[in-house]
Amino acid sequence: MGRDFDSGAPGASNTGKATSSEADTGVYEKPATAKFTERLGSLADAYEMYKSEGTSLSVSFENDRLNEIRQGESYGISIRAVKQGKIGFSYSSKPDEIDHVAQSALRMAPWGKPYDYEFAAKADSGHTRPYDPACGEISVERSVELCENVKDIIKSIDPEATADVSIRGGLNATRIATSRGQDCREDESGFGYFVSARISEEGNFLTVYRGRGSARVIADEEILEQARETGEEFKIARKLLPFSRGKYRVLFAPHAVADLLLPIAVGVNGMNIARKTSRFVDSLGEELFDKRISLEDDPFHPDAPSGALYDGEGVPAQKRPIIENGVLKGFVHTLSTAQKCGHAPTGNGQRSVSSQPSPGLHSVIMAAGDTELDQMYRDAEGGLCVSQLLGTFTSNFLAGQVSGNVSLGFLVRDGRRAGRVKNCALNVNSFDVLKSQVVSVSKQREWVGGEYLPWLLIDGIGISAR
Repeated sequence: MGRDFDSGAPGASNTGKATSSEADTGVYEKPATAKFTERLGSLADAYEMYKSEGTSLSVSFENDRLNEIRQGESYGISIRAVKQGKIGFSYSSKPDEIDHVAQSALRMAPWGKPYDYEFAAKADSGHTRPYDPACGEISVERSVELCENVKDIIKSIDPEATADVSIRGGLNATRIATSRGQDCREDESGFGYFVSARISEEGNFLTVYRGRGSARVIADEEILEQARETGEEFKIARKLLPFSRGKYRVLFAPHAVADLLLPIAVGVNGMNIARKTSRFVDSLGEELFDKRISLEDDPFHPDAPSGALYDGEGVPAQKRPIIENGVLKGFVHTLSTAQKCGHAPTGNGQRSVSSQPSPGLHSVIMAAGDTELDQMYRDAEGGLCVSQLLGTFTSNFLAGQVSGNVSLGFLVRDGRRAGRVKNCALNVNSFDVLKSQVVSVSKQREWVGGEYLPWLLIDGIGISAR
């Protein structure tokens, strides 16, 4: 092979752009540790090597007090090796076991899956992503002080609230090399926070939270403002109001919108397309949803907490429409599922060191609407604002079903959240409600994990209550 896979520290690039091993031979080559791997090309019919290493720091408060300070380093390497048409896979978290991993992958090949596609060929991304070295230089003292300030803000609003806070940051570097000439490296930075206020009383369990991740360090001012909003929402939620079962207009906040979109994410997943278990198999180009529903997979969004120049197989990632003005535009594939479906690769293979690639979205960007949030509250008069759902993971997403308990929901009265409702649940079909029951889409959007989502006002939602 002439190259090894046992070097390269995170943080070498200030743009997040991949670099070529040929350009950095002095950095990447350590022949003494990769004698076997250098011969892998002659022993395997095809191969792919994936390496990841990183550093991280997290500070967490639990029950109003410092709980943990954790600083870590991670390393991992995995190899997929092809022999006689079958793929063997092996991995390790130890830097000195690269040869052992290669040997194990070759030994496992006879029992592996068929190699009915090809590993990534040489291709450049041509894009850049934000990279902030400061994510790897977080001060423990500053983080502890910030957590203390967040706790104090929440307690000043409601002294009975219990505050949980976490601050985390780190750097990571990945590299993928294949027998077809691909050799790409990507440096990533990450920062995030989580703030919650909760109370546990007999018959009353309440948690209100906020959080966001980013490729850049997030300003203290934002975190402190989110602490204030968390405290204020918690204060409103302490007031319990009666609510009867029935059909209502429901204002879904971004966290709840993310649950409504799960059937779409499952439906466009290449594994379900290849198995023909998705109802979208023959629906490309069809108008399936309200014209105001547009979803884009954007791995390069500058504010996204996650993204990629290359996917987990070394295929350049792409910014692609999934739903455009209600019309289904695309699926998300690994190399394997693309081959099975007769589609072009989309750069959506996601993985960890210890897992093989599976299709997944990078950063989901939902188009904003034209309605102010204040107006949407007025239009939801007498209905609910649902901020958080619980238990939706048990839903039949392939059928479009989303069911769960309303873990944080508010009765809307006089154009505002008047108080919290308890013991409510909903069961909807996302394919139906996102096609014919959307009243309005907000101008405002928020990040929920790797999704940038608006509020949705939807009519005729059945709510059960006891």
